[in-house]
Amino acid sequence: MTDPRRLRTDLGLRAGGILSLAIAATAIRTLARLHPQTGALAFLLAMIGFLCASAGAMLVIVGRHIHDRVQVSARWQRAAR
Repeated sequence: MTDPRRLRTDLGLRAGGILSLAIAATAIRTLARLHPQTGALAFLLAMIGFLCASAGAMLVIVGRHIHDRVQVSARWQRAAR
């Protein structure tokens, strides 16, 4: 049976990803409505849209498994000093 804490963590991370995607959609929609798309506001909205969309998609897809350990090949491991 699954641990309720793990399920809560997984659902919380995925919900945070959905929230981040909603923020990205709002920022991109606002950017699209700006007609003179120059200036600091346009760059800020583009940055918020890109970062929130990237992080949100990752959290929705991966969820709790973002914390899983992966095995790194010997070539990329730290050398003993």
